[in-house]
Amino acid sequence: MRILAGDIGGTHARLVYLQDDSEPAIRYEKIYASIDYASLIEIIEHFLAHHVIQRPLDSVCLAVAGPVISGCVSLTNLPWRICEEELRLLLQTENGYLINDLVAVGYALPSLPEEALLVLQPGKGGREPVTSAVVVGAGTGLGAAHLVSAGEPHVFSSEAGHAAFSPANRIQLRLLEWLQQQYGYVSVEMLLSGRGIAALYRFFRDVVGVAESRSVSAALQRGDAAQIISEHAVAGDDPLSEQTLSCFIDIYAAAVGDITLHYFPVDAVYLAGGIAPKIQPLLLAKQDEFTSCFSNKGAMQSNLRAIPIRLIVDEGAGLHGAIAYARLHCRSA
Repeated sequence: MRILAGDIGGTHARLVYLQDDSEPAIRYEKIYASIDYASLIEIIEHFLAHHVIQRPLDSVCLAVAGPVISGCVSLTNLPWRICEEELRLLLQTENGYLINDLVAVGYALPSLPEEALLVLQPGKGGREPVTSAVVVGAGTGLGAAHLVSAGEPHVFSSEAGHAAFSPANRIQLRLLEWLQQQYGYVSVEMLLSGRGIAALYRFFRDVVGVAESRSVSAALQRGDAAQIISEHAVAGDDPLSEQTLSCFIDIYAAAVGDITLHYFPVDAVYLAGGIAPKIQPLLLAKQDEFTSCFSNKGAMQSNLRAIPIRLIVDEGAGLHGAIAYARLHCRSA
């Protein structure tokens, strides 16, 4: 079987080609900077030419950062639009699919090894194998998906990141009011994303009045704000960065709890996306606070305490899921 799969995000586009009916099996993989290309088609054409991959292909699946509607997607954080029909024509296949990136992670769950997971809340174990699970991912944006598995897995997407931010304490209420003055509507994704980390940093600096380090300020002028702030928070060498990420984690945990309630009952909750693995030491250090904010839902507190929460530390989970989907939905010509 000749498969092309990809994980297409606002920052990077990762493609892989598999040919497992050859001896030895063939695997090509390459990561592209999304903003360096005018379209996804341009990236695919470059990948095919670079590896001298001939068409037709048997099955193609791309996991994309955005809602797939009627077989088409306009990527949430890129000026790209692509449809499945265009993909099928380009790659000369009947089996061309676009799926949401969190949906792809959902399809990867049944095959993820234990070493790809870090337990944040053991819960009461849940059912094994998992038959109902929620995946929440924060990165360039915030997304969520629901896995239902009764034999063959089915994963349903959502745009939960665009739901309204709900403050849980006075400082978060001040944060909401500050953001409303600037933007009007405030979605939870505006805080639980790379740009959200930068916004939280500005809030604690400009509104709360936490002093800013000159060295961090200088670094922010030159590099990626979310990455720099996160690195200093993990290192524990900058109080403003530490307070920023502490608030981020509290809001993240509460939002994951809200999303879980929408799909309740579930056997497990999985955290994915680009941010959580990078702040893994902070999540472990604030494990008690995270689980408290996650389960602080009134009458449902004990129910949420019983659900295992696992952090996916395998950054290739979305790609693994796209490969799984391509295999699962490959139809003979």
